[in-house]
Amino acid sequence: MPVAGAAYTLVVTERNGCPMTSLRILLAAGLGVLLAGGCTGQSREAAPVVADVIVIGAGIAGLSAALEAAAEGGRVLVIEANSVGGGHAVMAGGLALVGTPLQHARGYEDSVERAVEDLMAWSPDADRDWVTRYLRASGPKVHDWLAGFGVRFAFILDTPQHTVPRFHFTPRGAVNVVLPLLEAALESPEISFLWSHEASRLLTERGRVTGVEAQSLRDGRLIQLRAPAVIVATGGAQGDLGEVARVWREDVPLPGQMFAGGGAFADGAGHRLAEAAGAYLGRLEWQTIFTNGIPDPRDPAGRRGLLALNPAGIWVNAAGERFINEAGPSKDADRAVLEMTPAMHWLVFDQAGLKELRIRDAIWLTDEVLEREVLGNPALTHRADTLDGLEALAGLPPASLQRTVARYNEQLAAGRDADFSRFGGPRSDPFARPLLEPPFFALARFPLTRKSNGGIAVDAFARAVDSEGRPVPGLYAAGEVTGVAGINGSASGGEGTYLGPAVYMGRLSGRAAMLDQRPTRASSATTAAVDEPVPHYGEALDPVTLSRLVEQPRRGYWHFGKVHQIVLEQRRDCAACHTADWPAAPPAGPAAMLAQLPSCTQCH
Repeated sequence: MPVAGAAYTLVVTERNGCPMTSLRILLAAGLGVLLAGGCTGQSREAAPVVADVIVIGAGIAGLSAALEAAAEGGRVLVIEANSVGGGHAVMAGGLALVGTPLQHARGYEDSVERAVEDLMAWSPDADRDWVTRYLRASGPKVHDWLAGFGVRFAFILDTPQHTVPRFHFTPRGAVNVVLPLLEAALESPEISFLWSHEASRLLTERGRVTGVEAQSLRDGRLIQLRAPAVIVATGGAQGDLGEVARVWREDVPLPGQMFAGGGAFADGAGHRLAEAAGAYLGRLEWQTIFTNGIPDPRDPAGRRGLLALNPAGIWVNAAGERFINEAGPSKDADRAVLEMTPAMHWLVFDQAGLKELRIRDAIWLTDEVLEREVLGNPALTHRADTLDGLEALAGLPPASLQRTVARYNEQLAAGRDADFSRFGGPRSDPFARPLLEPPFFALARFPLTRKSNGGIAVDAFARAVDSEGRPVPGLYAAGEVTGVAGINGSASGGEGTYLGPAVYMGRLSGRAAMLDQRPTRASSATTAAVDEPVPHYGEALDPVTLSRLVEQPRRGYWHFGKVHQIVLEQRRDCAACHTADWPAAPPAGPAAMLAQLPSCTQCH
């Protein structure tokens, strides 16, 4: 029996013999969205078509796909497991680009051909066709397209794998690439979002992908959504240590201790969704594993890690000896550590070098917290006024670290690193300095999962393909869920060669998803307008209530907990983020989310 309401009608139907309560949201187009709770079988009443394209994932690839599909005239629905957009890209750095105005302004003479040879030399098993296609498109299809959304690159870094500087940064890293895309998507009348929902399976009919079944992470309800095209842009699998270990390559020992450094929602779900729908997964063992990770002191499960860097330090092994050019190619250093037993090493620096210490992925880290939770935490850092004292704390052989530091200092004074060529050669490291000033520090660093270089196999148009290379009708994929099409090969990835290709592949997939429909596309009424109900607090929460919400982890509120923990710790004023346009309540609708965007840079 229908029960009328101001914004919805409650309808009781039957699903494979199972009663089911569904919420039909009455929209201007007259279409509904089926929110299922309890039963998971096929409904006798087919779920409505809600969009021309459904994009799973609101990271940099998913946003690019949504914007491109909308530009091609499509109605787009983006499903995101987090309650905010941006994915792990908001924590990332820059993009590798060729032939940009900034390169020209800096006097860097570059070419696509030179860039291709650089990246192929860095990763000989990379997919040359995709490398060439991306680098050729990186100027007009990535840089210029981003510039149209207001993205401005301010500087370029020189990196070992590029013989010409190509690693482009905005003043605040990739967050200033993601936010303009998210703003444009929220402003687009053709794009809508379904937040805090996880895609549980792809709907198929006679071998064709026809939609998505998603589950609310907040209340567990299921929703079936149909569209002629689905783009998977969920990121890789580097947030799930079990999945990383399951596909580990045979020629590299599996570390005894390793920490997760991928996105919090990058758990391989996109791989499983696509494979169940008939797509082929390839090169899953190609993974970028950093070896400069430390345990995240705020992860109660002890599984997640942080990236710890200090260019002023030296790396020593369990014997207290240097073993690598600390400023050399990251892929060489990572391979050297992974082949050690155990797969760990010590980052050693002195008080003068402390100012160069950088801990990434920890937006909560202030100087006070750094001292209390990292430097003053004996489970992470050893500190001593003498090198022999540091040896004892770290369990290194007696006098080993003293000999290593003495030799390093002597070679610095002589101007040549005779052991590993860190300084005194053509690429001398400007950060190399003697270790003289106590106290001395030693951080134990471990393997840290980071990026997936394999995943869903795609063709040249970002269409997902099966094991025979045939497109799976209705299914597309973009970004790290594909291993960015093999552009990085099996080596530790090149700098900037994930975000740029993710943008490019997102655009490819969005365009292909629309073009593939045009021969058969009818002018049927569709809508992507789907809004989840959200609780409204009406006013700022008092610190006690807010603390209680933060201390109790809740599915679907991951981002809420992270940011408000910072608010409580640093005693921030609610007005620093919340405004009259976005009161102290969850943002309801695109207008409120647009008002929310400036607050992102409070943390990122």
